[in-house]
Amino acid sequence: MLTGKYTDGTPSDSRGSSPTLAPYVEARRNDRSARIVQSVLTAADGLGTSPLSVALAWVRDRPGVAAAVVGARDAAQLTASLATETVMLPPEIRAALDDVSGF
Repeated sequence: MLTGKYTDGTPSDSRGSSPTLAPYVEARRNDRSARIVQSVLTAADGLGTSPLSVALAWVRDRPGVAAAVVGARDAAQLTASLATETVMLPPEIRAALDDVSGF
């Protein structure tokens, strides 16, 4: 969700459209989620990086998080996720994301 993939609905080719996961995705599509996703997209645009990188770096660096779980479906998605290892969010971006999310 944090990458913006579900902003305009659920893509028919995504795992989130499966009968098993569709209720999970739909239950999380709300105003609060939309504000968080928009903030991630804005940060990614401002930093010149992908929403995936911003989302994973933000989650990865939260206190108490030992590892961010990625759901790579193919080698390209895994490569993009692994490239996030070097992304460091500025404190101002992290604070803005924490503020909009309520964390």
